[in-house]
Amino acid sequence: MIPKLTPDRSLDDLTLAFLKTLELEGKFSGEIHADFPTRLIHATDNSVYQVMPRAVLQPRQRDDINVIMTQAGRPEFRRVKLTPRGGGTGTNGQSLNNTIIVDTSKYLNNIIEFDAQTGLVRVEPGVVLEQLNTWLKPHGFFFPPMCQPPTVPRWAVWSDRTVRAKDRAFTAKPAITSKK
Repeated sequence: MIPKLTPDRSLDDLTLAFLKTLELEGKFSGEIHADFPTRLIHATDNSVYQVMPRAVLQPRQRDDINVIMTQAGRPEFRRVKLTPRGGGTGTNGQSLNNTIIVDTSKYLNNIIEFDAQTGLVRVEPGVVLEQLNTWLKPHGFFFPPMCQPPTVPRWAVWSDRTVRAKDRAFTAKPAITSKK
């Protein structure tokens, strides 16, 4: 049974102090949300699960993540828990937690570089597959989804450009496939 979301709109003192310090020091250029509607939106992803976060941070630039992590490393904030969130497209509730969510989908969703010769692309964490493939299409490339046959477990992991599942190994070269 999926637990119900609580209508409790209050925040604990540690979370409030963390958010207030982040705002007052002025080094964080992103958005800080402790409001109920934003938290409610981030309580779901592409799964059936629902978990209400304590707050949502939306970094505007990559350095904002360093600001968040530096502050979280201070002695008074070491008990603050953070959960990264990319596009919120996980189907198993991976981006859900009752922590402060660091949501990169709004601003950190850029394609940084692409090397057609090696077939490698570097992206920010908020980029989703559809966005990447739309961007790659004019270059004659696409990034295939990781579809395994039903006999291969879904817990396969990437390791040095090789997908390993149980005792099988599938080489993924190049990382991006050319349509040519």
